[in-house]
This record gives sequence, C-alpha cells and structure tokens, in this order.
Amino acid sequence: MAITLATLADAITRANASMSSLTDVLNAADAKLGDGDTGTMLARLIGTFAAVDVKDAENLGAGFMALAKAGAASTGSSLGTLIVTAMMTAGKANVGKTELAWFELSGLLAAIRDAAMARGKAELGAKTIIDGLDALAASVEGKTDAASTAAAAERAMEAVLAEFRNRPSAMGRARMFAEKSVGLDDPGMLALAEIVRRLAKSPQHDGASVA
Repeated sequence: MAITLATLADAITRANASMSSLTDVLNAADAKLGDGDTGTMLARLIGTFAAVDVKDAENLGAGFMALAKAGAASTGSSLGTLIVTAMMTAGKANVGKTELAWFELSGLLAAIRDAAMARGKAELGAKTIIDGLDALAASVEGKTDAASTAAAAERAMEAVLAEFRNRPSAMGRARMFAEKSVGLDDPGMLALAEIVRRLAKSPQHDGASVA
C-alpha cells in the first residue's frame, strides 16, 4: 500500500485526536523558556487541518495544498508557519499524483526540511524542529512499507530528542537563555516527536501509519 489521500486524512484525524492529551504537555515544555502556547497553537492548527475534507481533493498534491491554504489563514506563529511550509512543499512535490510510495517519503521529508530551513532561516544543529525533520528523513530512507517506516520513525524521534536535550538552543527566544535550555527539549522538536510517536503506534500498518 502507498500513501494516498485516505492515508493523509487518517493521519490528520489521529493527530487531531492526540492533541487532547498533548496540548498541556507541549504548553508546559514551551513555558520553560517561551510563551507557553505551543500546544494551544498546534491544537488549533491541526484542528483546522482536520476540518478540511482532503479525501475529496483531486489528488495528493491538491490535498496538501488545501491544508496549506487553510493553515495559513489560521496561524502566524513561527512554528505554525513552518508546518504550513511543509504542507506547501508536499503539495508542490505531489502535483497530479494520486499516491506516494513509502520509499519516496524520505526524499519528501528532506525537501520539507530544506524548505523549512530556508523559511525559518535556520541551520542544522541549532536544536529546532529542523533537526527532528532531518533525523526523520534519514530514518525512513529505504523503507518500503508502513510498518517499517513507523518503527524507524519512532526510534529516530527518541534518539534525536536524547541527542539534542543537553545541547544549548541556538534559535528563537530560547537562544537568549542558552544555558538554561540545556537539559530541556525544544518544544518544536518535541511536538514533532510526539505526533510521530502517536501515528507510529497506530495498529493500522496497512498504509495509514505515517504521513
């Protein structure tokens, strides 16, 4: 099975459901050095995505672009903007396609990483969601099915959080408190990891686990 509009719709539905338990967790992580609203913003953004009927889109590219359009109208935050950029990048990469093979996911995630770096003027190693995307792209390279992709993605998220936790932040507000950021998870990276974990733990390993 490949990644289709049904896969995308299912992933969004489950990500949206997961925010009921993740919102406070992410807000608390962000409050240690930031505004404490990462979880609230992400819940609102994913809720906006969930209201889009992507199953009725003409193709996979159009589905991603519909999400980008809806998301752009609902958030102005830096993390939200990067997520919208990810949807736009995925939309452009899948114009006219009805499905995306699992082995193509790594390349798409790498393209999203690069687009997010350009949009956020960030570099690898700065302890941001960019580093999480980089680890995710590398982890799923060569994977050809949902189950192996999900398992590799979950392991990668555990590893990248552990790798960066004791490093100082070099981007955003946290960079001003670099010493205090040591020992803390970056909220954006944590948000990516928690969503990936929940998608990866789905019992549906038939093409609807990670998108």
